[in-house]
Amino acid sequence: MTALEHTALVGHGGVHIIEGAGGTRRHALHLVKLVVPVEGPLEIEAEVGRPFEVSAPVLTGAGVAHSIGSPGATVTTFLAPEGLGAGAQAAARGRVLVLEGAQADRARAAARDVLRGGLDHAATHALMKACAGAFAGGPPVDRRVLRAMRRLAEQAPGRPALGPLAAAEGLSRSRLSHLFHGAFGHPLRDYVTFLRVRTAIGALMDGAPLAQAALAGGFHDQAHLARAIVATLGRTPGSIARSRFVQAEATAGAMVIP
Repeated sequence: MTALEHTALVGHGGVHIIEGAGGTRRHALHLVKLVVPVEGPLEIEAEVGRPFEVSAPVLTGAGVAHSIGSPGATVTTFLAPEGLGAGAQAAARGRVLVLEGAQADRARAAARDVLRGGLDHAATHALMKACAGAFAGGPPVDRRVLRAMRRLAEQAPGRPALGPLAAAEGLSRSRLSHLFHGAFGHPLRDYVTFLRVRTAIGALMDGAPLAQAALAGGFHDQAHLARAIVATLGRTPGSIARSRFVQAEATAGAMVIP
């Protein structure tokens, strides 16, 4: 039986619920991800060939390659590392972190609240804030890097001109890349790829064929896009389109779990 999946997005983050068994291929997402198992353990592989199983919530740092699955329902919260997820990113930088004690209890309680109610815009944001609040604030990110990231997100995808964007902040392209890597632990080019994938997936969810979605995201062709989606999200374009993994920003109407 195909798992039911529900997603609500707020800004660059959001909440994703899977009812039933589900899993991903190995991938590295730009967002901080907190996965709470509701039914059964999580099956995780962070280091190639060294899988492990855990029944506690798990936090993955932005850019950390991993695969994850569960035989039952899960609630996943995505947090942008430059925003709500700054503290979580500092805690899980470069690794997969299994939560214990009060942090784990807080994550489980927040997940149960979502499953009991609806997943509208307000509830999604409340859950994101609750998850972010479980972690102390991380070190501040250079404001020049944050402004450059915002400009990148606002630009058309394709292949952005990083040189002029860095120059607008009084930086060289190499210095901007160095500051970005220092703040988030992975290359700036990965963030650019993430933005392009996000644009292409938005087109897919709007019903565009794969070739058109690839063009929207600035990819060479649909094969190039498919590889980028798997590398970024651990899923195929077809599974994302079917599962509604990404959708328009949540509206006032509740997404109630059946």
